[in-house]
Amino acid sequence: MTNRVLFSLIFCGVLTVMACGPQPSQRSVDESTEMSKTSYVSQRIISCTAEKIVSGIPDTVRFGHLHSGEVALLQLRLANQTTQPIVITSYNRSCGCTTLEYDTQPIMPNESAPITLYFNSRGEWGWQLKTLDIFLAGHSKPLRLIIEADVE
Repeated sequence: MTNRVLFSLIFCGVLTVMACGPQPSQRSVDESTEMSKTSYVSQRIISCTAEKIVSGIPDTVRFGHLHSGEVALLQLRLANQTTQPIVITSYNRSCGCTTLEYDTQPIMPNESAPITLYFNSRGEWGWQLKTLDIFLAGHSKPLRLIIEADVE
C-alpha cells in the first residue's frame, strides 16, 4: 500500500509540473527590463566661433521624441571656425543623464572633430531641457549646449 501512495504522489507531482509547463527564469525577465534601446540621431555640425566662445552663445541640440528608458546618441562634429586650434579639456553637465565622448587632440582652424552626445531617458518623463558646457583650453567661458528631448 505504501508503494502505491508513494507512486501516486510522484505521478501527481510529474503531472503538475508538465501541466504548468516551463517557467521563464527570473534572470531573463530582469535582463530584458534592464536593457535599453539605443536610438541613432543623424550627424550634425556644431560651429565653434570666436564670438560663441567669448560671448557664451549657446547652441541647441534636439533629440526629439524618446521612450522612457531609451538611450539616444547623437553623433556631432565640432567645427573650429576660429584662427587658433581648440582643445576640449572637460565638460560639465546639468544632469547625470547626459554624457559626452570626445578626443583630446587639438582641432585645427577650419577643421572638425567628432564628438558623441548620449542622453539616457531612464526615469525621465515629459519635455526635458538639460545643459552641457564644453570647456576649451585657454578660454574662460565654455561652449554651452542646450539639450532638448520629449520623453514619453
